[in-house]
Amino acid sequence: MKVYFHEIKDQDLDYHFDESTPWVMDVIGSLDERMDRIQRPPNWKPRSRPTQVSFTLRRVDDLIHVSGKAKTNLYLLCSLCADAFQFPIQLQFHTLLTQTEMYAEAPRESSRKNNFEHDEGLQEWLSDEEDDDEGEEAPFNLNASDFEITVVKEPLADLKEILHEQIVLTLPMQPKPEADDKGDCSKCGRNQSSFHREAEQPLRENPFSVLKNLKKKTDA
Repeated sequence: MKVYFHEIKDQDLDYHFDESTPWVMDVIGSLDERMDRIQRPPNWKPRSRPTQVSFTLRRVDDLIHVSGKAKTNLYLLCSLCADAFQFPIQLQFHTLLTQTEMYAEAPRESSRKNNFEHDEGLQEWLSDEEDDDEGEEAPFNLNASDFEITVVKEPLADLKEILHEQIVLTLPMQPKPEADDKGDCSKCGRNQSSFHREAEQPLRENPFSVLKNLKKKTDA
């Protein structure tokens, strides 16, 4: 789904989706891991599952602020036993979009920060967000200099692309189901800590094996 910048005003524009929204489930399903995922069949459809996704878009001067929430499950392959399991996704995100090339050329830690500090509209918006979040557990502190800005070629916010990117950023390098108090996997029963220690242990060759072979040749 694409929302053009001219549709976004200085007041919140809200969107809410669930598992009945085809493009949302296309994103979720494309991130499911499968042993045979080299090529999906032509009639492939993502598995249905409870899903809630929301977006809030707002214009702040020449920037478009996109915030959102997503709650669903992905089918990932366990890094211990390679069996599929449901991995819960529950995230909140913020990102900024613009067509102004100034933000792309400015270094993140210096010029970009100065641009933010002189952007009165953005500073005012951040103050409003901090007031609105009182009493709620925020995913991170909102700070203008910490925002990543994406300079887009077309004046639009591609919600499908944003959702995909934000979910990918939360995925673990070695996915595995939850463990019990002993650290045993709730699916295959393997101890997660010891398994990874054994997997990471390099195979070391005996440095004296060469001498052993040399001795046999000498005796011969």
